[in-house]
Amino acid sequence: MRLIRNQEGGIVLEAALVLPLFLSFVLMLIAFIQISLTEMALQSAVSETTKVLAVNMYPVDLLYADAKSKWNQSSASGWIDQALGKIQSVKQTAVDTEQFVDEYERWIPEPVMILMSWEKTQREHLEELAQAGTDETKQKIEAIYKPLLNNAFVPIVALYANPTRLKKERLKVINLTLPDFSNKENVFIGIEAEYELLLNVPFFRKKIFIRKKAFERAWVGGG
Repeated sequence: MRLIRNQEGGIVLEAALVLPLFLSFVLMLIAFIQISLTEMALQSAVSETTKVLAVNMYPVDLLYADAKSKWNQSSASGWIDQALGKIQSVKQTAVDTEQFVDEYERWIPEPVMILMSWEKTQREHLEELAQAGTDETKQKIEAIYKPLLNNAFVPIVALYANPTRLKKERLKVINLTLPDFSNKENVFIGIEAEYELLLNVPFFRKKIFIRKKAFERAWVGGG
């Protein structure tokens, strides 16, 4: 009887020692799977956003060429004012008349219009940098401009993100590359995003920051 009791006690002791380790292993495995799924979701979001913007750049390039041929405005951002006004006019005509509008401006998606608005801001920002006298002034302008641009792109990236995997409030755009339509060798779009992932494992609560980026050449005509 004593031998049986000792064996039973040994089994209980082994289970008490092994079971927590096994559960910890399972929970850590779940955490690694969660990290992998989040990485794939974030990469998919930035890649899809970059592709959508890149493939819709040709109509914007046509607008740029059209505006540039009509006048040579002193402000580098002047063509964007004209282009955005033309897009809004065509879209409003289609809405008011409820008819098909056979103009390419009608089919420029909203994310690209947001990009154009910030392209205008970027060009104005570059003009300010050119006029700034000191490096300190340039750094101040850069510090104000970049966060505004990055924050404006968070809703665009979130639009193409899997809502079951990525929460908008934890998503952040940390770097952007915008195309230069005046230089066909530099018409690239790049997005780098960061996601804050909370790992809730018993006795272990940690924030992990995942970064992914995508880079595409914009689809524009030859120059």
